[in-house]
Amino acid sequence: MDKKYKKLFQTVCEAPIDAPKEAFNLHDWVFTLSDKDYQATARGHIGAGSSIHTDGTQTSVNVESVGGNLLVQHYVAEVKKPDYVKMVSLSDLWLMKLIHVVVKVTWEMRLIAVSDNECKFQNTVLVEHPNFIMKILSALALGGYFVRKHNEEETPLFAQNLFKRTFKKID
Repeated sequence: MDKKYKKLFQTVCEAPIDAPKEAFNLHDWVFTLSDKDYQATARGHIGAGSSIHTDGTQTSVNVESVGGNLLVQHYVAEVKKPDYVKMVSLSDLWLMKLIHVVVKVTWEMRLIAVSDNECKFQNTVLVEHPNFIMKILSALALGGYFVRKHNEEETPLFAQNLFKRTFKKID
């Protein structure tokens, strides 16, 4: 039986990049992001790596702490374009590191042209769950606030890493 997921919260953040969007490939970037680079893009980022399912599907596995809650995400790309990637994960979430639930996380990244020589990196995170009680619990735990703050921190650092790796300006 297919579960009907309900939106718990969504956050969208943007960061400018001083290069045309055609210079980048978001799909290649996200699936080759090193563990070290992932950790450098937010205080809550614990680890990341890529994996291949037995059916050949490429996945991105991310471990992070957001608002004191531990998340293990298993992203599969539903859309893989150079300027737009949409990945979905049925993520293991430990509320207050004690209560285990599974939430659906949709992570979308876009490059939007601003001019011929500039673009912006847009980072969207949507968290959903089939049970309405989770909406109440996530509101009480300030989940939306903590995810937004996390996204505000990681978005400019993701954009910076994308630029540096594309133009081989790694420190």
